[in-house]
Amino acid sequence: MRFEVLEISPTANKVILVGRLDSTTVGQVEIGFTAAVAASGRNAVLDLTGLEFLSSLGIRLLLSSARVVSRRGGAVVLFGAQPMVADVLESMGMDQVLPLVASEAEAMARLPG
Repeated sequence: MRFEVLEISPTANKVILVGRLDSTTVGQVEIGFTAAVAASGRNAVLDLTGLEFLSSLGIRLLLSSARVVSRRGGAVVLFGAQPMVADVLESMGMDQVLPLVASEAEAMARLPG
């Protein structure tokens, strides 16, 4: 599992996730991911096009980071999930908590300001 952070506007970052976000890899990326999303003070769009697998621990990481962003008035939007990842998010109702859209443009349109 790896991720890359790109500044895409004055108020937002894009975080590109690649690989598997599971019980083995969450611990490896948790601190850096949390800093990139929750501690950045910015909105975030999470690019899931390269995410092959998402476990419950991975969902917890996404949700906990998004909660911090939300508490300060920002937003986290997910986009580009592969069918298996999208199925996991939808079956757990995560698409009701974190917006899940098809494209980066749609994700950017969902951000405040």
